[in-house]
Amino acid sequence: MTLKRRDKLTAKTSDFLGHKLVAETYHAFVDRLHANLPDLILRQTVHESVKHLLKKELTAELLFSVAWRLAGNLDKLLEQQPVSEWNGQKEFEWIPTQVCEVQTVRRFGQLVNLLTFQSLGGSVVPLQLTQTWSFKKTNYLAVYKNLSGYGFGFSRSRINGRGEQQCAGLYRNPSQFYGLRCFLLLDPARSQPDPFAIEVGHTNATTHYNKRLIEGRDRSRTPCIQGLSASLECYACPYGVDRCVLATHEATYSRGTCPKCECVGFFDPLEIEHKSLCLTCVREERKR
Repeated sequence: MTLKRRDKLTAKTSDFLGHKLVAETYHAFVDRLHANLPDLILRQTVHESVKHLLKKELTAELLFSVAWRLAGNLDKLLEQQPVSEWNGQKEFEWIPTQVCEVQTVRRFGQLVNLLTFQSLGGSVVPLQLTQTWSFKKTNYLAVYKNLSGYGFGFSRSRINGRGEQQCAGLYRNPSQFYGLRCFLLLDPARSQPDPFAIEVGHTNATTHYNKRLIEGRDRSRTPCIQGLSASLECYACPYGVDRCVLATHEATYSRGTCPKCECVGFFDPLEIEHKSLCLTCVREERKR
């Protein structure tokens, strides 16, 4: 719902792009935002939330950020609390997030998983947060459930007396966390200069969302929606979310010959640090 509201606000105000928000143009922009938010929110509250844009040229990035912040904080706006840009954490806060990147790297001599979380709501939206998880922590959180039975949604492995796997939806690769949702608890004491989370939490909504995604990616339950081989797991597939809603990375990989290993392989178009290398070589570089 938040993302749909964000996109609606963006679409309804897109004609202001490229304009300098001064005088009547600024007031018209605030009026447009106000008209597309719930009726009980005062125009003054909207103005206080976006007044940092006054006298600035409205870019696509600024508009997207403002629309997301308003859409992700309706509860505060309805209490007539302005939601300005994040500049520090004043109190503990649970924020809804979605994993938007997963990397395995070497830190202080050990391999760890770096998970980047896109905030979906709360005071920090649209900022991203990065968590460093050990392999032990990653494996634990994959199958962890709280007292209400909520968690990321992966199943625990169960083997019968004949040595057969009895469970579907198993965790096998860190990339499977891509796209999953959870809540992160922000600690005000440690959120300097950036937001810092100290705990992972789940609700019925995030758990249900995750389980549907995990089931859709599970070849033992669901045929590939792209018609690819049943032996190709989603976490090893070259398609990104630009081609497949079940993908475990953002952009579809291209194919070519790597100048380092001289083998034909896949390349991530969003790779920056090692953009000339194939994925296999990039992963090896990160583990050095």
